[in-house]
Amino acid sequence: MSEDKHCSADADLWTRILARIAEIVSPGCFDTWFRPLAFAGREGSTLLLNVPNETFRKWLLDTYSEPLRQAVTQIAGPHFEVRVLPDSAAERSHSRNACEQTGNGTIVPLPVVRASALHTPAQPQTWLVEQLWTNGAVGVIGGSPKSGKSWLALDMAVSIVSGTQCLGAFPVHASGPVLLYAAEDSAAALRARLETLSRIRQLDFASLDVRVITAESLRLDRIEDQDRLKATVFVHHPVLLVLDPLVRVHAIDENVAGQVAALLGYLRTLQRKTGVAVALIHHLRKNPSPSGGAGYSLRGSSDLYAWLDSFLCLRKHHDQLTLSAEHRSAQGAGPFPLELAQPSGDTGAHLRLVSTDRAEAGPKEDALPGRILQRLSGATEPITVEALRNGLQVRNQRVVEALRQLLSQGAIQRLPRGYVLAAQSSLPLMKHS
Repeated sequence: MSEDKHCSADADLWTRILARIAEIVSPGCFDTWFRPLAFAGREGSTLLLNVPNETFRKWLLDTYSEPLRQAVTQIAGPHFEVRVLPDSAAERSHSRNACEQTGNGTIVPLPVVRASALHTPAQPQTWLVEQLWTNGAVGVIGGSPKSGKSWLALDMAVSIVSGTQCLGAFPVHASGPVLLYAAEDSAAALRARLETLSRIRQLDFASLDVRVITAESLRLDRIEDQDRLKATVFVHHPVLLVLDPLVRVHAIDENVAGQVAALLGYLRTLQRKTGVAVALIHHLRKNPSPSGGAGYSLRGSSDLYAWLDSFLCLRKHHDQLTLSAEHRSAQGAGPFPLELAQPSGDTGAHLRLVSTDRAEAGPKEDALPGRILQRLSGATEPITVEALRNGLQVRNQRVVEALRQLLSQGAIQRLPRGYVLAAQSSLPLMKHS
């Protein structure tokens, strides 16, 4: 039999074993412990399985080795056995036994599928929390110190686990457990805040499915802690993971793009492998630019702004607190006026909208098209998208969307060298020297 046929037969054998396991264990158990298993090859009568990390491997074998052994015996026969390996070990073994060979050794090709085979959910869901956080998004809740970032994160968490509206106004579209690491709050303070939010919503606090990571420290620039967090997410299957604040979960230099990119790359991979949305609590610069986009005010490398899918920004101006939302794949929203309600009676402090009227809390008109028109009105030559983006300090996607809107309204015209006001399109323009 050819090498390709051997590989195909082995993979088919594992598929049948996996189907048998699904009949033996509960759906929740199967999704948590067996679906993440990856078939890594075969050595004689030993099937090699790849798991995310050593912690996952130990837990799987300690708890579910019997249904795994039972399924292998029933499908493959009593002479077959399974070896479960964490990522690095499985990759080394796979490299020795892969189907693709080269003259100088073995090379394992990258996984590739046709575009038509990419997974598409039966009912695509845009929002996790309407207007505030897109489904499965990685992002940041940002603001200056004492602006209510942690309050907002906890309000989102309680809303997601209970299916109630965030801040009493924003519907939740996907509810489930929330996993939280709060590095700066004491256990007593954290409990008191969550109890207050439960009481306001008339929820049973004892049943509130906010799961708190109680580790003394978490350093996601270390491989060991990355593996531990990944294993924790696999075990608990949270809808949302909150890390509060970002600065307490690493020891890197936030201004060094390469170091920041590595940390964010880990979190993006975690989201893609598990489907968990990730919210980082982070600070704005001490002197943010009032004219630039809010994302450019985030402290540290600009890689953070490029990475995020959803961004919630809390700002204070003359004692007025406002919340604005920006998204990669949805329209932004806000600003919404907020206040930190002080304790009264049996209700503790909590964040709330100044007005709960949804009409008042709806998205405000985007000011970017007007800012673009202002730029073009003072120009003596066409302006490119890149020049507009750099001058206005906003994302390229937002600039492109605003230009499309203005083009559809007939307010501007596109020329070979850039954009001009429609009234200027027939005028002689200054040429480049």
